[in-house]
Amino acid sequence: MNQSIDLEAAKAAFFSSGGRIIVLEGFQYVPFRQRHHPEPKPKRAKPVRQEPGGERKHRAKARAAQIAELAKTMTCGEVAKLLGETKTALWGVAARGGFRFFSPPKAARPVKVKAEPSQEDRDLADKIIALRDAGKSRCRTIAELGIGNCRLVRILDLFDIDFPVQRRQE
Repeated sequence: MNQSIDLEAAKAAFFSSGGRIIVLEGFQYVPFRQRHHPEPKPKRAKPVRQEPGGERKHRAKARAAQIAELAKTMTCGEVAKLLGETKTALWGVAARGGFRFFSPPKAARPVKVKAEPSQEDRDLADKIIALRDAGKSRCRTIAELGIGNCRLVRILDLFDIDFPVQRRQE
C-alpha cells in the first residue's frame, strides 16, 4: 500500500467521526529579563597606621619582660601552664628576647657496681688468652669454645683482654 493514500484515508475517517483541527500557537521569542546588579559596597577606610612605638609594641615588650623574669626561675613548661601559652610561642619570645628558660640540674646517674666475675668466666678468659696466643682468630675462638660473640666481647671487656679483630701484621 501507498503511504499517502493511507494518510488521506486516516484524515477522512478522523473528520467523519467529528474530529476538528486545532491550530496551536507557534514559538515566540521572549528576551531575557534585564539583570539587576547589586549596588557596590562602599570601600572600607584604611586603618590608621600606628606610629613605630605603638600600643601593641608596648604590650609585647611588657609581655616579653614578664616572660623573661619568669624564665629565670621556671622552665618553659611551667611558664606555659602559668600564662596559658604554648611552649612554641614562649620559645619564640625567648629567641627574640635573647634569654633562656631555667634548666634544673639533672640528677647524677648512679654508678653501676660491677659484680665479681664468676669462676666460669675466669676459666673462659684463660682459654681465650691461650687461643689468642696460639694465633687463633676471634671467629675460630668462638667456634672452639662454643660461645657467642656477645659473650666473648663481654669477657674481653671484663678482664681487659687485648684481642684485636684482625691479626697484627708483624
